[in-house]
Amino acid sequence: MKKNKKLKINLRQAIGIGLSSIFLLLLFLSLKWANYQKIFVLNEPIISGYNILNKKDYKSIIDQLEYETINKAYIVEIRKALEKNPFVKAARVSKHFPNKLNIQIVERQPLGIINIENQLMIDEEAVVLPGKNYSEDYLIPVLSGFNSAKELYPEGEKTFSIKVKEAVSILRELSTKYKNLYENISELTLNKDDEYVIILADRPTRVILGKDKISQKFNILKSFDKALGQRQLTDFRLIDMRYNKQLVAREWT
Repeated sequence: MKKNKKLKINLRQAIGIGLSSIFLLLLFLSLKWANYQKIFVLNEPIISGYNILNKKDYKSIIDQLEYETINKAYIVEIRKALEKNPFVKAARVSKHFPNKLNIQIVERQPLGIINIENQLMIDEEAVVLPGKNYSEDYLIPVLSGFNSAKELYPEGEKTFSIKVKEAVSILRELSTKYKNLYENISELTLNKDDEYVIILADRPTRVILGKDKISQKFNILKSFDKALGQRQLTDFRLIDMRYNKQLVAREWT
């Protein structure tokens, strides 16, 4: 009796193992068949959110990873590879079974151009961006008079220049609170006395901001600009704001 019971148990185990083996074999053959039919072969990645770089630039980054199927497309690796590019602030990568890859890009937006030998750009977080082949497409302020040592401006990282970081803060505040002035700035320079000076684009009006209380001075300048009525800031050759809670404006002669 015990022998028959033991035989039944062994038979059940054998059947279970056999069915499991058949299932695994069918699964393996199905995957092989799917790959053979190119069901899992990645389609052209769907890339969105880019403006500075183009789709070809991003596709070349992805192609270097040499992924052929969605099973091998490791999301983290693709995201990290994309975010190594200085222009990429963030990348969101998602895969949709069986063969779609969606990529959303958030690019860094240039705020100013650093006027050094190898012309570079910089964003609102003071991250240094490549300027060559790109800066000509942007009508943004030029930062001049700053330390030009190359080691202060590693691409893809924040600048090590304290003064340039301060200049970025000035431009960032202008771009959000005084946009029409920001859009009319040709140059933000640091003079020999370490004072910040804005040079306008329409006419080379010089606005001497000085060294400190910059935000307060913007409020004064904005009030002055509003009080001009039909006239404009460019009707003056110099606007000196180094004085306490006031400015001195000198017209063109």
